[in-house]
Amino acid sequence: MKTVVIQSAPDSRPRWVTDCLLGVEAWSKDHVFTYQFFDDSFFNVLPDWYRRKLSGRGPILADLARLLHIKATLEAGADRVIWCDADTLIIDGSWQPSTTTHSRFGEEHWLQRDRSGRLEIRRQPHNAFMIFLKASPLLNFLIHTTESMIARVDPDHIAPQMVGPKLLKALHNLAHFDREPEAGAMSPLLLKAIRQSDREVVEFFVERSAQAPKCLNLCASLIDESALDIERIRQQVAVLL
Repeated sequence: MKTVVIQSAPDSRPRWVTDCLLGVEAWSKDHVFTYQFFDDSFFNVLPDWYRRKLSGRGPILADLARLLHIKATLEAGADRVIWCDADTLIIDGSWQPSTTTHSRFGEEHWLQRDRSGRLEIRRQPHNAFMIFLKASPLLNFLIHTTESMIARVDPDHIAPQMVGPKLLKALHNLAHFDREPEAGAMSPLLLKAIRQSDREVVEFFVERSAQAPKCLNLCASLIDESALDIERIRQQVAVLL
């Protein structure tokens, strides 16, 4: 099976994001996956009307661009395509994603506090990690749905993540997608707890998670810092989780 791993990031990015990219590239090569990286040319695949309507909204532009690149790569001969966001941290380089019949999405165990201040975890699919095979009935449907939603939405009322994680979560409630719990997402609260070795918060997360993550999306858009010690975080996650 020919597997292609796709990532994209702008030339101007924090060093820690580059470290994450290098980690995914090394992981890909270790497993004899073809690694494909795109810079800002990543968005050239988008329809002109889509780019004009979403000018300046990089994450929403990327939601469709990644799907179109995945489709093009499958049509070019790949048997399986894995998408990883640029801020994906590989925790265990020996990890192999689960076998899937056609499509699979990452599963975040999102650690946060509820309105009363109590810790809680919300389990839901995310599109920072995705796997599609040629047999996927979902890929074309997601492309169609994304384009349809953006074509009809008022440009002044485009909610963040509306055709990304929010769309996946809404559809998952109806279709129940295959998920990869080992491809998780790091909430700011969990990142803070890991960096500060906050045992109470970390143990809450561990006790309520089905299994330890093998890779984590660090959610760069929610991190204020421009510098992170990626290797230190990886070691802390491996020990604590």
